[in-house]
Amino acid sequence: MDENEKRILDSWQMNALLWTQAIRNKQIYSRAIATYAAIVKAVSQLNPKTFLDIGCGEGWLSRQLFSLGFDGWGVDFCADLIEAARHSGDSRFVVCLYSDLASQRFSTINYFSCFICNFSILGECALDKIAKAGDNLLEDKGKIIIQTLHPIIACGDSIYSNEWRKTSWQAIADQPFYPTPWYFRTLESWINQFHALNYRLLNLYEPCDPKTNKPISIIFIFERK
Repeated sequence: MDENEKRILDSWQMNALLWTQAIRNKQIYSRAIATYAAIVKAVSQLNPKTFLDIGCGEGWLSRQLFSLGFDGWGVDFCADLIEAARHSGDSRFVVCLYSDLASQRFSTINYFSCFICNFSILGECALDKIAKAGDNLLEDKGKIIIQTLHPIIACGDSIYSNEWRKTSWQAIADQPFYPTPWYFRTLESWINQFHALNYRLLNLYEPCDPKTNKPISIIFIFERK
């Protein structure tokens, strides 16, 4: 684990309680108006037999998919978030670093129909680790579904190039969130990196703010070749 990845982990451990409250109280505007529904729709349209929710946080997406009849597991590197996820009474949540995914066991599920990464690919190496874990954990032609900040919006006034940045929490109420680093990628970089790791782009969606009609996020669906 490099220094930036350690900072990501440390910051999420500090933010776990506030993040759980923000998610459960629907305090994140973009998620409440568009991105919650968008990721559930993207997964449901694929109708996977099983899923692995990577970076599941306090577990809202996994629980929603469980309620729709999908079988799966949630993993996160933050123990406090997994504790919050398990508080609902479901045990299908486990603490796991992305680098350890390939060796992790998930009860009776040996291979997943899809990985879901909902705003959870934060580090520079996270993409590679998740894609390579698919070699051991995804079915033949398994999918990786990713929702992330739309590069057009996330870029802001910075130059449009891959680089480390620091999260702004301005859109989440008035809470003292601890800053966390994250790695910005261009649209071209997202696609090219997955292609290089033996995945092809199957589909792409751009959820928009219904008031402004501007993109809020982007959803990639990659398929293992």
